[in-house]
Amino acid sequence: MRSLSALVAACLALALVGCAETAVEPDPTASSAATTSASPASSAAASPTASPSPTVSLPADSEFPMTFLVARSLIDGGAAPVIAELHNVAQGLPVLKVDITKDEARLTALTPDNQVVSYAWRDGSITKVDSDIQYLGQATFDPADYPLDNVARMFDVADLRGVRGTTQSLQIVEYRAGEVLMTVTSRPETSTVFFRQDGTAVAELGFTSVADITAGLEEVVGDATKVYQVGFTQARGYWADIPDSEDGVILNRSRTGGLPAFETRRSETSALATFSPSLLQPAALAKAVALFQASTDEPCDVVIDMSQQRYAPVATITCGSTVHYTDMDGRDMTDLLS
Repeated sequence: MRSLSALVAACLALALVGCAETAVEPDPTASSAATTSASPASSAAASPTASPSPTVSLPADSEFPMTFLVARSLIDGGAAPVIAELHNVAQGLPVLKVDITKDEARLTALTPDNQVVSYAWRDGSITKVDSDIQYLGQATFDPADYPLDNVARMFDVADLRGVRGTTQSLQIVEYRAGEVLMTVTSRPETSTVFFRQDGTAVAELGFTSVADITAGLEEVVGDATKVYQVGFTQARGYWADIPDSEDGVILNRSRTGGLPAFETRRSETSALATFSPSLLQPAALAKAVALFQASTDEPCDVVIDMSQQRYAPVATITCGSTVHYTDMDGRDMTDLLS
């Protein structure tokens, strides 16, 4: 009887253990979820709000001024290392603006909480300064992408273009929505010269010479293989209406004065047929403008499109109140189309 009771007790114990093991056996789905929750990266992906906002540790006010010496002046090769050090002090934050004169360099950066912070270098010393701009959604940039070792050359070019105030200043800052440009101005302000990101100056284009017309048309046409309309006027500069990649949208590229070409888009379906910009002949257009001008300084408006519904585009050239037409070889078609 005792051994039988022991046997029953042992069996009961085994049954309970088996039940217990079955009860706590992990569910594969639950196990996967638990593993995922344990991974910080996966947890952030599953719940973006759980990850903390990025933070940076900017130097405390008590750490300024900081000494940073350079062997050369700002306009003679010293600007690049100085701006790099200012960006380093700003912990590599996205930059909103850079200012450089012959004596001082300043960098304004954007913090993760959309505040601005500015640092300036002068006479071998870096200080924290009040910012002269507010963040209103402007584009940011990395100053290392700009040729700051060529400040002297850009100042010389600007001087030749008429920027001759007492103090020249190079700025890198958003000029139009989303477009960051380099400019050289002066105090007191005389004029402004714009520079491309590679440090080349943006030329002021005229509207009569073959060279200017060629450059202007090339900039607004770009790599487009089809255009609706191309034109140039003193008031509007050079421009082209181009089919956009999105249906029902026209891309307009303009080149005005001494500004780089810029693009805008408008929701519109053009009634004009497209044509290949390879048909444009700047030499023929320059010849036609010279032919129709009453004097060499009379401005003429030129528009090239397929509105005349011929097999090739026609140039409409308006000088004063008189309208003329030419084909792409510059042949006068005024009598035929008037």
